[in-house]
Amino acid sequence: MRAALATLKDRVVRRPRLWLAIVLGFPVAYYLTMLGALVLKFGNLPNYVVVYNWPANVAGIVRATPAFSDMLPIIADEWLLEVGYMNYDFGNGISEWSLSLIPAKMLVILFLAALIATNVVLLLASARRCARRELGSPGVATGLGAAMVSLASITMSWVVCCAAPSWIVGLAMLGVGLSTAAWLEGAGPWLNGFGFLLLLAATLRLADGQGEAGPQGGSPSAPRTLPAHRMRPEQT
Repeated sequence: MRAALATLKDRVVRRPRLWLAIVLGFPVAYYLTMLGALVLKFGNLPNYVVVYNWPANVAGIVRATPAFSDMLPIIADEWLLEVGYMNYDFGNGISEWSLSLIPAKMLVILFLAALIATNVVLLLASARRCARRELGSPGVATGLGAAMVSLASITMSWVVCCAAPSWIVGLAMLGVGLSTAAWLEGAGPWLNGFGFLLLLAATLRLADGQGEAGPQGGSPSAPRTLPAHRMRPEQT
């Protein structure tokens, strides 16, 4: 484990710009993709933005909630920003769809981006010395794990599904029936956890493999074989 951590540090230090670009760029691309999907799905550009006083709201929750076990789930659902489309055909208007920025979910996406960046750096370093088939399993695990966490961390709202932002809105937009999507809502944390396990497993496998190859990234040297004319009689 210590050798794997040393390898991780070495690979990240060698490509700091790439690692940081993925860590900062992935969350931006993730939320812009969700917003673009909502616009394309419903054909309406967002017409309202609401910024919430997240620090004050969290402080109020802390003061009003005596049980720590109840406090954390409430804080985890607190919004920072909401952007969406308001339909004013119904009196004061109704939000047909929206995208919410929730700090707790944003931290999950940031951690996901860090794991993706780390695996990309390790895969690039391994590509120079490993065959493609050897990189297939960690690469597939990284992609599958990232897809699971990304799907389970969706914070979109649709008036047809429910008022609160949920990942099942993404399922409904993909064509899954509303009743089926609602039934699957409770599987979100499990999907999230399994996705992170796949990502961490890929990270450790890549780091262990590179650590075994030595500091220069090469394969272990094979035993030297003496030419036939230089072998001792007992060796022939």
